[in-house]
Amino acid sequence: MLVVDGRQPGYSEGVDRYELVEMLLSFGAYQGINMDGGGSSTLVIRGVDGLPRALNRPIDNNTPGQEREVANHLGVFIK
Repeated sequence: MLVVDGRQPGYSEGVDRYELVEMLLSFGAYQGINMDGGGSSTLVIRGVDGLPRALNRPIDNNTPGQEREVANHLGVFIK
């Protein structure tokens, strides 16, 4: 899984679709799906304390670190 932060001046330039393809290929991917445009993408894991921890920095209303409200998500659970 790859999450790229959206454009945030001084923090992230974001990527276009061609750059995204190059990134996926460099990691050895042979298939990919672009699920979102970047700003509302959030990669979260369960921390050692059991609480959710964001691994990237989404942005909403020009507030870095603020998650956008979205109607859906993709969850992956590993046992």
